[in-house]
Amino acid sequence: MKRQVFLISGKELKGLARQNSLKILFTIIMVLLGFALYAGHIAYKQQKIMVETAQKERRAEWLDQGDKHPHIAAHYGTYVFKPKTLLSLFDFGLDTYTGTSVYLEAHYPHEFMFRPAQGYGNMIRFGELSAALVLQLLLPLLIIFITFQTFTKEKETGTLKLLVSQGVSIRSIYLGKVLAYSIIVFTIMVPFFTGLYIVGTIENTSSVITDMGVRVLLLFLVYIGYLWAFTNFSVWISLKSSSARNALLTLLIFWIVTGIIIPKTSANLGETLYPLPSMKIYKEAIQNDIANGMNPNETKEKRMARLKEDYLQQYGVDSLNQLPLNFEGIQMQEGEEYTNKVYDFHDAALYKKFELQNRAGSLMGFVAPYIAVRNLSMAFAATDWYSFNDFQEKTNNYRRHLIRSMNNDMAKNSRYGEFYEYKAGRNLWETISDFKYLTPKVTMIFKYYGMELASLSLWVLIMFILIPSSSKNKFI
Repeated sequence: MKRQVFLISGKELKGLARQNSLKILFTIIMVLLGFALYAGHIAYKQQKIMVETAQKERRAEWLDQGDKHPHIAAHYGTYVFKPKTLLSLFDFGLDTYTGTSVYLEAHYPHEFMFRPAQGYGNMIRFGELSAALVLQLLLPLLIIFITFQTFTKEKETGTLKLLVSQGVSIRSIYLGKVLAYSIIVFTIMVPFFTGLYIVGTIENTSSVITDMGVRVLLLFLVYIGYLWAFTNFSVWISLKSSSARNALLTLLIFWIVTGIIIPKTSANLGETLYPLPSMKIYKEAIQNDIANGMNPNETKEKRMARLKEDYLQQYGVDSLNQLPLNFEGIQMQEGEEYTNKVYDFHDAALYKKFELQNRAGSLMGFVAPYIAVRNLSMAFAATDWYSFNDFQEKTNNYRRHLIRSMNNDMAKNSRYGEFYEYKAGRNLWETISDFKYLTPKVTMIFKYYGMELASLSLWVLIMFILIPSSSKNKFI
């Protein structure tokens, strides 16, 4: 049986090699992959240089701001820039939508600015040409065009009956054809991911991804599983179809529905089931809780009165002037801590809705494997929602550390009622280290993307089940 499978596979490859139209399609896919990778690499290097330059300039501005009161320095603030992850040159993911920089200052956690998608207009709705997009949608389209008549043509010419009458099982023929088309997929995938790894090795000296090799390997396995399942399904449809026209129509409908319609519908469904508050309502709720407290016992006046009483009792003094610390600094930091508490509460509720929306979309991966592969691809490339959320969290922690350091210095080194008289200098500014970011380990992905891994595994398992047994020759 193995010999039959290899003979049929060789015959299929020779037949494909003689078809000029397929050679053209194959060449187009390879050119698109190469161009997408090259363009992604250029974009990565350009943004990397811009981010590093801007970060150095902002760092120099922070260190050279001169002598001033620490709280004024906290309002002077600084900028943090989101570094371009190395594998974003393969899959842009959400980088286009999440913004590239954020301003850090006291009292106000600002939003990320300079979202590249804002400069593209409505054309961004059609997506950007990335290597990931080519593998997710265009390569399956190539597979459709080379497999839709693999069985129907042999049925029409009588070749299939002839092979079966000579003792060749349908299973052997089926496996031989799947093997042939899988070899074509491997011919595309292996050089591409080898090139991606080589580029990554060259550029990885200052990358924010520390486990790049593991991520590239996992990307390769995900796409191999996805494309093998698509290949198997396409051959199975050709086996079951009565004509090449019906097979092509069925496969194209499947490609459109699972690759375009269902992903768009699932996104709209998530937004409908778990709607997000408007930005105006969201901001107003935060400001109301900061001003009036999250409950009646947490109004600003009550909190400050309790804080004052606690410090007077702790140090056994009668007035704020007698405290060994500047109560203004303590008061300002208390305000920051409560503001952080309010933002954390509202952000958690908002992120919960985002997660529910994402989960609704992830469930559709059991119907449309494209969704599972798209999500896993962004995750392994560190351009997904959770990776951005991790960067945002670490940026927020850095901001809180900066403000806390300024307020604490004010409390320890100045006197109550002498706000503008105390000035700090470069020695204090240097205690705030420059912001550095590394992506979480790839193991984080398995925590958040279990549903995608399960749905893709299920599709691969179903394709194994669809492989005909040797006795199923009755449909010829």
